[in-house]
Amino acid sequence: LAAKKLSDKLQGGVLGDLKTAMNNTTMHDLELEATAPNSDINSFMGTLKSAEGEFALSSKQFLHRGSVLRNTTWVIGLAVYTGSQSKIILNSSDPPLKRGTIDRTIDRILYVVVLAQCGLVTIAMIGYVIWEEINIYKKDDLGYYSTWYLIPKGESASSFIFPNWLAIWFSYFILFNNFVPINLYVTMDIVNLFQGLFINNDLEMYCEETDTAASARASNLCQELGMIEYIFSDKTGTLTQNVMKLKKVAIGPTSYGHTNAEGFETAEIIADMKEGNTQIREFLTCLAVAHTVVTDKEGHYQAESPDEAALVDGVTRAGFKFVSRRGETVRVEIHGKPVEYVVEAVNTFSSKRKRMSVVVKKPDGGYVLLIKGADNMIFDRCDEKTTDREQYNDHLDAYSNEGLRTLLVAQREISDEEFKIWKEKYDKASTTVGKQRKTLLGEVAEEIEKDLQILGVTAIEDKLQDDVADTISNLADAGIKLWVLTGDKVETAINIGYSCKVLQPGMTVLRLTDTQPEKINLRLENLVRQLRGVLQEKDDADDVPKKGELQKANLDHLALVITGPTLKSIMDNDFRRGMLLELSIACKVVIACRVSPLQKALLVEMVREGIKPEPITLAIGDGANDVTMIQKAHVGVGISGNEGQQAANVSDFSISRFKYLQRLLLVHGRWNYRRMCKLILYCFYKNFCITLTLFYYAATAAFSGTSVYDSWVYVSFNFHTMLPICAVGALDQDVRAETVMQFPALYLTGRLNLDLNTMLILQHIFLAIIHSVIVVFWPYFSYFGLDQVDLGGHGVFGTIIFSCLVFAVTYRVMLITVTWTGMTVLMLFLSFLCFFVFMLVYGVWYDLGPEFYWVPYQMFGTPVFWVVLFAVPATALFIDFVVLWICREYLPTVTDFAMEADYEMNKKRHGVMMNEVLNKVKEMGREQIKSSQAVLPEQQEIKDIDMAVFDQKQGDVKKDDAKEEAEAKGEEETQPTDGYAFSHPGEVLASLHRSMTTSNIVVDEKQLKNAAAIADEKEKKALPKLESHKSDSLLQEEIKLDLQARKAENEAEDTQLESHRPPDESTWCGRFLQQKLPRLQKPLTPRVTIIVLTVVGCLFLLLGGLVMWGSANAQYQMVHYDGNSDFYETEGFTVNRQDCHLPAERNQGTRVCNLTMTLEQDMNSPVYVHYGLTNFFQNYQSYLSDRDSRQLHGTTADPTPGYCKYYVKDGDDTYLPCGLMANSMFNDTFKLMNPDLEMREDQIAWEVDRTFRFRNPDGYPEICDDNYLCLYELYPGIISREDGFKDEHFMVWMRAAALDTFMNKYGRIDQDLKKGDTLTFEVTARFVVEPFNGGKALIVTTNSWIGGKNSFMGLAMVIVGVIILVTAFIMTVKEMICPRQLGTQDAIRMKAEEKNKAEETRRQRKVQAVEHLDEEMATGDDDEPKKEAREEGQRESQVALADNEAKEDRKDSDTYLGGDEGVSA
Repeated sequence: LAAKKLSDKLQGGVLGDLKTAMNNTTMHDLELEATAPNSDINSFMGTLKSAEGEFALSSKQFLHRGSVLRNTTWVIGLAVYTGSQSKIILNSSDPPLKRGTIDRTIDRILYVVVLAQCGLVTIAMIGYVIWEEINIYKKDDLGYYSTWYLIPKGESASSFIFPNWLAIWFSYFILFNNFVPINLYVTMDIVNLFQGLFINNDLEMYCEETDTAASARASNLCQELGMIEYIFSDKTGTLTQNVMKLKKVAIGPTSYGHTNAEGFETAEIIADMKEGNTQIREFLTCLAVAHTVVTDKEGHYQAESPDEAALVDGVTRAGFKFVSRRGETVRVEIHGKPVEYVVEAVNTFSSKRKRMSVVVKKPDGGYVLLIKGADNMIFDRCDEKTTDREQYNDHLDAYSNEGLRTLLVAQREISDEEFKIWKEKYDKASTTVGKQRKTLLGEVAEEIEKDLQILGVTAIEDKLQDDVADTISNLADAGIKLWVLTGDKVETAINIGYSCKVLQPGMTVLRLTDTQPEKINLRLENLVRQLRGVLQEKDDADDVPKKGELQKANLDHLALVITGPTLKSIMDNDFRRGMLLELSIACKVVIACRVSPLQKALLVEMVREGIKPEPITLAIGDGANDVTMIQKAHVGVGISGNEGQQAANVSDFSISRFKYLQRLLLVHGRWNYRRMCKLILYCFYKNFCITLTLFYYAATAAFSGTSVYDSWVYVSFNFHTMLPICAVGALDQDVRAETVMQFPALYLTGRLNLDLNTMLILQHIFLAIIHSVIVVFWPYFSYFGLDQVDLGGHGVFGTIIFSCLVFAVTYRVMLITVTWTGMTVLMLFLSFLCFFVFMLVYGVWYDLGPEFYWVPYQMFGTPVFWVVLFAVPATALFIDFVVLWICREYLPTVTDFAMEADYEMNKKRHGVMMNEVLNKVKEMGREQIKSSQAVLPEQQEIKDIDMAVFDQKQGDVKKDDAKEEAEAKGEEETQPTDGYAFSHPGEVLASLHRSMTTSNIVVDEKQLKNAAAIADEKEKKALPKLESHKSDSLLQEEIKLDLQARKAENEAEDTQLESHRPPDESTWCGRFLQQKLPRLQKPLTPRVTIIVLTVVGCLFLLLGGLVMWGSANAQYQMVHYDGNSDFYETEGFTVNRQDCHLPAERNQGTRVCNLTMTLEQDMNSPVYVHYGLTNFFQNYQSYLSDRDSRQLHGTTADPTPGYCKYYVKDGDDTYLPCGLMANSMFNDTFKLMNPDLEMREDQIAWEVDRTFRFRNPDGYPEICDDNYLCLYELYPGIISREDGFKDEHFMVWMRAAALDTFMNKYGRIDQDLKKGDTLTFEVTARFVVEPFNGGKALIVTTNSWIGGKNSFMGLAMVIVGVIILVTAFIMTVKEMICPRQLGTQDAIRMKAEEKNKAEETRRQRKVQAVEHLDEEMATGDDDEPKKEAREEGQRESQVALADNEAKEDRKDSDTYLGGDEGVSA
């Protein structure tokens, strides 16, 4: 206020003169002393020092960075804080990071997964150590290593720095990296993005009135919305509209105003004031002066809170109008007469003070304190001689029972001397810099705010928002407990609680209103003992009160009401806090009254930390006082209300109305929770699958660390499988939104966390094990048939397993998908397309994967691959169907019932998507045909109005029965809210203007004239005292001017609406964002399951029969001539033993033998000759990876030392090619001795190997000199000098086998062979197999349409088909004999109630603080002072309890619930 005087002086007495003010400012020596930079955005304390004196500055003189001038044209300011020290920047810290419960659950799961991964790695490492000890370093009698081909020249097979076992451990740990689904977080983020997008664009959560849509500010918490157990809600502005209206006032014994009136009715109070009631004048003057309201340029009130604006506006109706405020002068008009008051000091409102007061100088020169605030604060400071306190208490109780917000208004006359002394203290306190200023100002205010004289009571109405009661009822039906935290009186809060259905009729309402710790202890102990007695938690029945408020009948309908002072005492003591928590857990509703913002946050923290397992909490509010509560809860929801955007800005989600909370939780929350759980379980499942396939294959590769997949193929797995599950995570809907809203009990799936628990995780682990076994071992046992048609190589075999795995896990996505939309199908199509495109592109990208070159093309070109690609995933899917059928038949969940009931209730809406699309196309075609005659909605409104005007003019409008009855009774007709009410011409014309400007329709001026005339006539009948209207010409002129003015305004409004309103369903994008795409949604009922299994079983039988027929046409005959033949005998082959054994000395000469083979069947050309090896580990990691693909491709003749792990040097000579595989080539040779037959040794390798992949180095064969030993020199008699690397036997050998038993092509016979023909082969044996217990065989085969000999595959398919059909038959019989009742509305309710009761019984949660309650009650405290205090409190409690029981015996009344004493009467 003092700074205002300086401001006037700087302006030179000419208000608003900027030039003079600037000149005078530069002439003054000003010094500012202010507080150091801080983040308190609502406070500023400083002292401005000048020659005129010191001036106290506060937040009222402080402009924040980014402020906008509204009520003044210019300001001259001094920059106090700049840059990073400004308050705005200091308050721009990131909000507290909230991680969802599901995220934390995943973290805990990952700990277990990592341990499991380490276990698998350790098992693989142990297997390697055992195999290495037995095979790698075991020597025969002659001193040779068993696996000599892995250890050239007897060298160690390891070049690791670490020990072999440790190196293998880390190798497998890296190889099994997919066991920990790191991609899960990426997938979750993508899905969270779409889930947040759907919330932001939900048209059903868009408020037309405020043009506000819902907003998801923390998309990672979208699924958390489906798990809420406790809601902590503010009342004012959250449950209510925060549109305050002064309804009643009480002055002395008289109450003025009516609750049902539109505003404050002033006729009675004005009449009493005219009769000389001075108290009324003082009361109204106080409300008109004691506030901080300002007026803008248009004269509208701008207030810090809606309450103040309502009070000022209300007294204006009584003739006490606040006009303006300039500095310390407040100008009011009392019945048209201007009066000015000088505000000398303002004691501001705070949540602690709960009151505000001003010291003003009256026009007559006297000083008076005007104050208003909470009743308990004002009563405590009243004059002791006040005798009307009781009557005002009655007024307060009556207003509170009506749900009105109450304030007490009082004043105190101040003498000049007292004011002078007090003002000096006030100025000194206000000029204090630092944190002490607030404390000192509070102490100074206490000195003056005493001996008050009550003037009256104000009662403000804050109406409930629309549909609040239904919303709360649905949330309660969903099992969510609601805590209402408000600053209102107890009676007001309870009344509002009943009106909004927070409190239900028949509820037992417990009250905690005491402030004395002893009484609180007594009350809490009594209630807790009763509660435990009812729950039978005490074995000693004598220890339980026999009578009390808590009985079994009302235990399920408990409500607790607690006040802020009581809560403060409870929160200061762990013992009392524990009892409160135990009591509140049993209550369905808790209402906390007169609580501060900090207490709100403490209540949220108490529930979060005290209840185990920790429940998911949600806090919702609309004001700055709700910020701490919103940030403390798991999920914070802010409402964009009249108190600003503070709550919305710090919240995780924001909505414009409380009623949208039920859709946010029950629909979006539930959908998102179930979607995310599906996604998480699926990601763990598919990653377990691919890792387990690697683990199984490790056993076939001697646990050497070999991956069955190519490295880039392995990396691509998550890309191929990501899109379909993303579609499920974003779009899947188990039931429609309408069904969820109809059955809120379905929300229990998330609230009880039924979709992500230990049993489901174990179930998916079991499925992953079964599926991975099927995916690996089906091709494994079909290996010889695959190897016969060149699909047995390591690259091809691994890619077959990979392809089957991708299809199997993708089929599972299709199985768990409930809602099939165009987007879902598109994602599936893109996923398969991505797989094939990747294979085809990577398969010809030689530089990226030389060993993978042409593998997909070889694989896709073989029919047997497509048979395997059907059989393996379909077998895995059959297991899923069986498990799902068993679960739904014998362990159905409420969700299963809901999906079936949803389908039955909406059969008409669930059609084939193509039909919907075709219907839509037809409809669009019809609309285009009629486009020239189409009528827009705005045009239809004009048409309707025109017709109504015409009919009224002709007298042909028929009134409905309700209207005629109302007119007959002489009552005023209620105007419809969704039409046009012809109450006066302005309304009609405004409506017409609005329609015309938006539809560009030219309306005849005569039509407007008729509309105005009819409305004028109706207005005259309703209000006969109104003056006659203007002439028609003037009226038409006004219309034209008004049209032009409104056109720009309406266009701006339409543009603004378009920018905020989510798109509707008129476009594909709108339907997508509204999640209302055309869908096919049919649950997997037993009938559907039986049909699917029958079809799949028949397909298995058909294909299995074809495969067996093809295998019968593929001939297979062998001669085993060296080493161990146990493998062939075990596999069921007919073994023809002949001996061509090479002595054990390795590489010591050769042996030539003749082998004869008599054909048992006809063989049609081409007949292929193979050589077979057993127990030869070409798939050993070091053996497989130690090669130089560049060298084989001819790009370098001299391999860089070290590129091949095992390159061999002999002095300065380097042997080519490098690598174990190339240096251990199988070098037995075969020659067909039949003179009439020819065995060709060309065209046995892949065509791409012959034409592209294998090339001799530049300068070959001239480079084969003393420095280089070429391939033909390494294998004399096998590789010719001309061929070199292009020798096809070498090419075949370098395509390493996937298993340790394999066969490679050696030649082919292009002539038909007959049964009984004898083939004679000359075999030159060149290396031994005895050291590694291997075996050699000569094999002759022919192929059929399916490829090689695939008898096992055909037989397996037939067996699986039979099993599937038998399963379908069993299901059919079961359905015929004892069918399960499909989901109905009653079944949903019964299942939900059953689950809720079971869960409530199971989850009688223990509270941390209460866990010590029994011990503390029994043994006391170890601390002696606390022990004594505890014993004293127990004695007092026992005495009070005895008194209460005596009173109870004397009374013949029911239990008294509550009361100010807070005990059982």
